[in-house]
Amino acid sequence: MNVKNSLPLQTLQLFGRLWVIGTSVIGTLVVWGFLFLFVMLRSSSDQGTEPSLNQKTLRQNGPDKIAVVNLNGPIFDTDAGPFSGSDAAISAQRVTHLLEKLQNADDVKAVILKINSPGGAVVASDEIYQQVRLLQQHKVVVASLGDVAASGGYYIASGANKIVANPASITGSIGVIAQLPQLSGLYEKIGVEMRTIKSGEFKDIGSESRDTTAEEQAIFDSIIKDSYDQFIQAIVTGRKMDEASVRKLADGRIYSGKQAKANGLVDELGDFQTTIKITEDLARISNATLVEYSDQSFFESLLSSKFSNLSGLKVFEKMIPTQQFGIYYLLQI
Repeated sequence: MNVKNSLPLQTLQLFGRLWVIGTSVIGTLVVWGFLFLFVMLRSSSDQGTEPSLNQKTLRQNGPDKIAVVNLNGPIFDTDAGPFSGSDAAISAQRVTHLLEKLQNADDVKAVILKINSPGGAVVASDEIYQQVRLLQQHKVVVASLGDVAASGGYYIASGANKIVANPASITGSIGVIAQLPQLSGLYEKIGVEMRTIKSGEFKDIGSESRDTTAEEQAIFDSIIKDSYDQFIQAIVTGRKMDEASVRKLADGRIYSGKQAKANGLVDELGDFQTTIKITEDLARISNATLVEYSDQSFFESLLSSKFSNLSGLKVFEKMIPTQQFGIYYLLQI
């Protein structure tokens, strides 16, 4: 009787030992696997100033290539971090390097910018725009507007030779926005007093603990005006439009693709196939090979979709208003 009872116990003990060993081995492999991926991603991120051209053929035809560059998400100066280069944001640093390399690629005859962006940081938007203008001196550049290509997204598009939009695309929102939290009422209710020691009258300009003075508001207004004028001139130069006409359209309102075409902000209406045909005509090529280019590393491309939620959180954190003053070409809906 004792022998019969001891056999199940011995079996359970054996399974228990195997379970402990198995989970230990699997846990070790998982940890080392994540460490390996982290090192590889960190290495590729550290080399972000000299990205390589990764490419994926979308359509194989003749020797002439049309490069397709996807610009998805809000626009920032850089996207530092081990999961940089995802579809969650547009990094001006990485995009300008990519466009510069495409400019020097002899087999690339034209570039299509697929833009789906509500805009973003003022300087970052202008840096990409300037690189698009420079690229246009060497190759045909066509902007294809997606669901939303507004504010800074349209700013970038205005540097292209042609702009193609879907009739239902949301674009426009030409203007500048800056927001600062004002918490003086809350501080008063909870009994918080902020004591500021400063070297000059405007050193604490934009403080959330008090109302903005008339003089400070004038300073903010002048900065907004400068950025607004910069936006206007980018459209005037890129689109070859009359400045007075642009200013009439640039009150911050959004336009459908159809409305934008009627107002001269867009050249043609159509889908992506229409964009390809227009690009081929402008570049005087036919049956071109369509290649999607990216500056992502292999591991970034592999994991960008897997970590899209994480990247989305990073972008969300960047968009939360803080005490730091910032101005944006950004659609606010």
